[in-house]
Amino acid sequence: MQNKFLSNTLTFVRKHKSLLIQYGCLVLVVLIFSIVTGGDLFSTYNLKNLVYQTTPLLIMAVGLIFIFAHGGFDVSCGAVCGLNALISILIINNTGSVLLALICNIIVSLLLYLFNIFISIKFKIMATISSLAIMFIARGIITYVCSLNNGTIRLVDYQVLSEIKNNVIIQIVACVIIVLIAILLFSYTKIGRQAKAIGDNPLSASQSGTKVNKVKFICYAFAGLCVGVAGIFVLARSGNVGKNIGSGNEMDVMVAIILGGMSLQGGSKTRLSSAIVGCITLKVLSTGMAIAGVPNSSVSLVKGILFIIIILTTLRQPKSVREMPR
Repeated sequence: MQNKFLSNTLTFVRKHKSLLIQYGCLVLVVLIFSIVTGGDLFSTYNLKNLVYQTTPLLIMAVGLIFIFAHGGFDVSCGAVCGLNALISILIINNTGSVLLALICNIIVSLLLYLFNIFISIKFKIMATISSLAIMFIARGIITYVCSLNNGTIRLVDYQVLSEIKNNVIIQIVACVIIVLIAILLFSYTKIGRQAKAIGDNPLSASQSGTKVNKVKFICYAFAGLCVGVAGIFVLARSGNVGKNIGSGNEMDVMVAIILGGMSLQGGSKTRLSSAIVGCITLKVLSTGMAIAGVPNSSVSLVKGILFIIIILTTLRQPKSVREMPR
């Protein structure tokens, strides 16, 4: 009887490993830091701060899920988001229009992400390489423009973005809208199903009638839209743009998604909930450590350790899966 119970338990754990990692990490992190901080983690101020920090990360992660689902890879989101913040601050300082800045952000991000996948497909190179090229281009533009302005560009009238920065409702509504659009595309249209099929086996997906390149373009376009929107929230938080703005966001997105229980290899087990739960878990972890007095350098170290541990856990797959053509 005990052997049967143990066997059933092990089977359940193996079958639902990603979900257990996803929600188990969140519950564990919340419990630990609610105790360590003496409940300060849940004060009104810290909860608002948690929302402010999570919003741009969540918006980017939800978009990038579409890329990771089909087996793609992106390391340019931090640099592109920083470039969006630069574009926003220049437009707002000259016109005062946040809407115009948002529209320009989305257009620039869409063009960069579509150019990314175009280069990858046209020249048959790894998505990582084309993504690195976009990252260097965006980061180079940011550094050059900032160098012309004594290293930092500041908002002339910070009140223009104060409503976005200080209004929790606006940030939550923005996240909800992006998530709902993502759910609609990923779960109720063929885009999500086909993206996951490509992630499992692109050759099989193509033979089944999936237009692989078209699906990839759509996935990158949605990711570009999300990164464009996130740029406004990044600028609202900082109020200025320096050469390092957006730096590290690409790693945070990957850590969050993996922490949410998803493998970066994508495929049929890809879930949008991985981005949502993972982002909340990561920011609760970071905020909790900051409240507890842990130095920023140690926070980065913990992120790196988590990244390695969960990568090693999630990449263990059956031999049959590893041998599928990618």
